[in-house]
Order: sequence, then C-alpha cells, then structure tokens
Amino acid sequence: MERHNEISEFIWNIKEHIRDEYKEKDYEEVILPFTLLRRIDCVLEKTHEQVVKTYEQYKNKATPEVLDQLLKKASGQNFYNISAFTLLGLTNNYMLTNPPFGDDWKNIREFVEAEALKKECGRFGAGTPDVSDGSFLFLQHMISKMNPQGSTIGIVFNGSPLFNGDAGGGWSNIRGWIMDEPHDLLDCIVALPKDLFYGTGIGTYIWILNNKKPANRKNKVQLINAVHPRFTKKIKSLGKKQYEISEDGINLITEIYKTYKDYSIEVEEDGKKRTIEISKIYDAADFKYTKITVERPLRLEYEITDEKIEALKKHPKFIEFATSKKKDKASAEADIAKGKVIQEKILQALATFNGKAREASDANFFAAFEKAFGSKPNKALLKMYRDALGEKDEKAEVVFADPFDVPVQKGRVCDWNEKPVQDTDLRDSEGIKWKENIEEYFEKEVLPFAPDAWMDREKDKIGYEIPFTKFFYEYKPLRDLEEIMQDIEALEQETEDLLSEIKGDYKLCGCCIKP
Repeated sequence: MERHNEISEFIWNIKEHIRDEYKEKDYEEVILPFTLLRRIDCVLEKTHEQVVKTYEQYKNKATPEVLDQLLKKASGQNFYNISAFTLLGLTNNYMLTNPPFGDDWKNIREFVEAEALKKECGRFGAGTPDVSDGSFLFLQHMISKMNPQGSTIGIVFNGSPLFNGDAGGGWSNIRGWIMDEPHDLLDCIVALPKDLFYGTGIGTYIWILNNKKPANRKNKVQLINAVHPRFTKKIKSLGKKQYEISEDGINLITEIYKTYKDYSIEVEEDGKKRTIEISKIYDAADFKYTKITVERPLRLEYEITDEKIEALKKHPKFIEFATSKKKDKASAEADIAKGKVIQEKILQALATFNGKAREASDANFFAAFEKAFGSKPNKALLKMYRDALGEKDEKAEVVFADPFDVPVQKGRVCDWNEKPVQDTDLRDSEGIKWKENIEEYFEKEVLPFAPDAWMDREKDKIGYEIPFTKFFYEYKPLRDLEEIMQDIEALEQETEDLLSEIKGDYKLCGCCIKP
C-alpha cells in the first residue's frame, strides 16, 4: 500500500508539471493513461524483480518471441485473454466498481438482449435499461457473480439509476427486481458530496448490495445523506475534483452504516443551530408505487358551418371514398364514381344543419343525422364525423361509443357500468404509494377536482423509484415580509446617502462634471 501511495503521488506530480500544456480537455489522453500505468504497476509489483532478472538473463540469448513467453511466465500473469468474458461459475464475496456514467451500450446491444432472453439463467434477468446508459448492466453482471453463501457489492452511480424510467419500464423493473422479494438485495445507498471526481462535479451515490442481509435489515433499505461539508475536506483542485471524503467522514459514514438506525447531526450555519437528518431506514415497499390511468369523458357539441364542412372534405376517410385500389381501370373508375355519390349525399345531409343552433348532445346530433342521411354511420364514419365536425365543450353531454344506444345511468361516472369514450387530451396518471389504498386515494385526491373521472385499472403499472433528495427534504420558511421590506428600505437609504455624497464632492457645470 505504501508503494501504491508513492507511485500515486509521483504520477500526480508529473501531471501537475504538464498541466499548463495539457488542459482538462486532454484528460482521456493524458491522465487516464497515467492512472492505468499506476494500476498496472501495482498489479505487477510482486513479480517485478523476477521479470527484470529474467530479462537480463535472456535478452541477448532468446528471440523476441521466446523472450516474450519467458517474461510472461516470470510475471505469473495470464496476459491477452481473448476468450468471451463469461467466467461462468466465478463468484466473489466482495465486489467494488465505479462504472462510467451515462455510457451507452449500442455496440453490444445484440449480445445484451440475447443474454437478457435467458432470464434468470443469464446475467441480465432483471431486464435492460435504456440503451443510452448501461449502469444497471454493470450492476446485474456483479449480482450474477455473488456467492450464494454471502456477497457484498459496492458500486458508484450518478443519480440516474435512482429514478430514471417510468413504471413498467426497464429501469423501474430492474430496481424492483433488486429490492423486492425474493431477491431483496439493496441494503444501503450513500449520497456523496459533489466535486469528488476529476471529470465531473455531479453528485454520486454508493449502492451497497447484500444477498445475506441480517434479519433486522431484510426488506429494508438504509439511506445515508453524506453530502454535508462535515464529511469532506478541501483539497488542491484536480480538474473538477475539489474535495475528498475526510478520514473522520469515512469513519462516521461507516459507523452510521453499522449502527443501522436513524441518525442526525447538529450543525451551526449563519450563527444558528439546526439538526440535519443523515440516516433513515425505510421499508423496501416505500419505494414501490402503482401508476394508475385516470380517464375523463369526451364531451362534444356540434354546429355545422362552412369551415366544418371544409374540414370534413379534407379528412382522410372522406377522401378515401373517391379512391380505389383496383388495378382494372373500369372497376376503379366505377368505385370512384360510387364514392363521389356517397360524398355528395353526406354533404347534402349536412347542409340541412346549416343555420341550426349548436347541439350539445352527441346522441341527438347523430339521431338527426341518421334521418337526414337515411342510415346509421358505422364506427369508422362516426370517428370521421366526430373528428371533423365535433368540438370539445366541457358543458356538453358525454359521448358513448354507440350514439344510438346510450345507456341510462345515474350517479358518478366512476360508478357507471358502461364508461363513456375517453378524452385522450384529458387523460392523466397518478403514482400512488404501494402502502396506500388506491380507491381511497382516488376519492380524496382526484374526484374533488375532476368529478367525472374514473380509473382504467387494466392499465395499472407497478413502478419503483428512490427519490433520495425528497426523503431528506428540509423545509426552509420564506423570510418575513416585514424583514424583507426593512432590507429594501435600508438599501434605498444607502443609495440616497451615496448620491448625497456624490453631489457634495462634485458640482455640475453644463454637461461636464468637475471637482
């Protein structure tokens, strides 16, 4: 470890010397190779002397190819492993990683999706995240290498894996697979301060997973909010890296994790003491929710005008009447002629509505249209008329799929056996906590504001998210209005004093200012 630190300091000192020439944009070309060399040196240190000794012994005796093999043997390392990285059967007790943030996996998409099809027999049985970010692929790979007798994983993420994705999507499903039974792997998440990394200043999170949780940790997740300056120390700037976790900070985080209970610290800011929550224990179900779809009825009124007629003429379905897909010219012309007759008949029927008052009932409008046209329109034509001629009006009656068979129903729409046509523009969704009763939530949070709403429970989706900052939100009351006014008045007085001082030191002469 001492050798490691010496090499680390040496490399960073070299970096400081070349920093004027290689700026931050050259990080990947300069600093990363140094970091790689540092790590390689640590790996090879144990057999370094043996490799050098072997080289000196055979450098003038063996061919380059033979010498290469001799040096590899002396190093004890298995170089150039070009086999597929499956390592089936390999398990580990402890695994640590800091995968790249926001790295896409487009170039291995085919392989990943094929692996995901293996479900629990593969490495990505929980599903796949968006192709734009492979963070959860790294984590699932590590989970597949957990020792059944007990393993712990530590992985550094940005904020995306906490809440990215909608209910029922890849991100959400993976979170659920990790947290829910029968896996129950997520043990703790530690929020770290910003500006800890060379290449990015964003906040990061350490996820700790354990497949052998103690009884008191089962189906629970600990959140540790270690973003306060109490946990860090300022260091010399290295790119975007401004801080590192202090020794005391590391010890405190470790102790909080081991103690496994709610924990707060008292800090003093602006001369005032306040308590900050650092650790909280939650049930895994607290991160689970049901996404319900809330529907509202379509309400249409009709007033036939020249503008509405023109809109109907441009509707694809109306235009389709005077077209034909038949290849035979005579047959096609016959179809077109027949279609034009239907178009004219529709326009004549609608002409009888010109000048009439608005009709606020979809059923009444189509009853009148049936008389004028001579027959009932089918579903496709109903949609055409509603699209082109109908106008949404919240005061109009609700629309049913079949305007010629409107059921008589009383009471709230949500209690009706037959629901109206949905207005997709008014469609909404609600995320309801898993522990909360959905029906009670709907009665309390939706119906008072939308009395004609109902839930389409067939569209329910289960979601999982960890809104970390929400769990540690601190309400800061707004300043008192009187206090703000006093500050404004003080500033105004200060401005007047400055103007008086300026006028006292200078006098105006024409357009010039002279002392």
